[in-house]
Amino acid sequence: MRALFNAFQEAILIHDPVSGAILDANARASALFGRPREELLALPLGDLGIGLAPCTQEDALAWIHKAASGAPQTFEWLAQDGKGRIFWVEMSLHLASLDGEERILSTVRDIGDRKRLESDHKNRLRRAETQNGLFMALAEAGTDFQRALELIARHLAADIGDLSVVELLEDGRLLPRAIDQPYLDGQDLLPDLRALAQATPPESTPGRVATSGLALRLEDPKGNRIREALRAEFHPFLRRYNVHSLVSVPLRSQGLILGTLTLAKGAASRAYSEEDQTMLQDLADRAGLALTHARLFSENLKQAEELRRANVELEARVAARTAELEELNQRLKLMAVEDALTGLANRRRFNEVMEEEIRRARRDGALFSLLMCDVDLFKRYNDHYGHQGGDECLRAVGETLRQVFQRAGEVSARYGGEEFAVILPGIGSENAQMAASRLLEAVTRRAIPHAASDVAPFVTLSIGAASARVVDDRDADWFIARADEALYQSKKAGRNRVTAARI
Repeated sequence: MRALFNAFQEAILIHDPVSGAILDANARASALFGRPREELLALPLGDLGIGLAPCTQEDALAWIHKAASGAPQTFEWLAQDGKGRIFWVEMSLHLASLDGEERILSTVRDIGDRKRLESDHKNRLRRAETQNGLFMALAEAGTDFQRALELIARHLAADIGDLSVVELLEDGRLLPRAIDQPYLDGQDLLPDLRALAQATPPESTPGRVATSGLALRLEDPKGNRIREALRAEFHPFLRRYNVHSLVSVPLRSQGLILGTLTLAKGAASRAYSEEDQTMLQDLADRAGLALTHARLFSENLKQAEELRRANVELEARVAARTAELEELNQRLKLMAVEDALTGLANRRRFNEVMEEEIRRARRDGALFSLLMCDVDLFKRYNDHYGHQGGDECLRAVGETLRQVFQRAGEVSARYGGEEFAVILPGIGSENAQMAASRLLEAVTRRAIPHAASDVAPFVTLSIGAASARVVDDRDADWFIARADEALYQSKKAGRNRVTAARI
């Protein structure tokens, strides 16, 4: 019986239905939790969790007692193995009779891969929402230059976190012009902007970024390097929230450095990633354009007032210039639905088209397909060719998508980072896979060199395709989740391929 028990592929624990004590465990359970069977039998179930709600001994007993009442229970649990590794598991508990005794039988399954996929999807959504929210806010700010600066600081603090500092170059000096933070009790720790009239030291991280035009990212769990990187007036905030990560990027417009955007993150949050830095640089470049427009408009209004008093004939020219700047402001609003790097639809436009096409297809019970595409091993590409080379690669992939998908109703979008999406209304599974194969062939023909790839010597794509007839319970999230899972299977199977979702 022991050999049969240990032969099960799933981890199994047997518990006392009253105390919850672990009475037995198979070999798979010992391997999963990184503890010998004898050690597992000496532990309460709660010690296999992280000790924080909802993964405590009390929580574990509550689930066991519900199962003991005859109602099978299934729940997700943040577990911890013998070496301190934290991982997600799914536990299923039900009452069973073993040797004439009532026992609780629990099967445990590692769901770390699924949780990582969910986390990646949420992060992509968060980055896209941050970009769209800021661009729409800047469009609403219009010509109010200071208001635009404050909106930038506020959105970055709230959506990316935590301390946000916007500094501008004025007469060769780098001066803080807007600061913000998201904590209810953190505002008093921020210095008054009027007290920061002196220039930011050139040896500080923002000073070095403004001088070199290159972004910088720091990570230090103790925070010493972060405090050295920022001026002393911010140190009380940095200490209070255990700030451990910093990223600073140049604020640019039309080839000129206007200033810097700097973020510092603390508490229990994760450090800034390379994706965060890339997103912040994209935000900074587009915010730089908005600030330039606002500043030009403000300056022109002042000049116009002086010229009207001096010469009535110049009023027509002022009006023309004002109309031109208003047109530029309208163009900025249009940019909120277009990805600046590739020229494809951005995430905001993708969401709008998805909802519209799903509603149309649901009325007729029509077919609908979605492709999710990812540039294979793009981080290696960036590491090998640099961020500028990575941008050129994404532009080339975007151009290929535009060339392949030109039919009415087909919409190609940059979903985020190196991931793209294609909406194919009225298309079934076979035609969707043929379209995806055409895209793979087009990217291959383009032959973008990828020396760091172990898939092919050129850039390749992994594609997931989800196709189904649209009925009441199938919405945009339903198609995205299945296309995302199929994309994951393409990567897992070796990349440079198309995988159709199982519907």
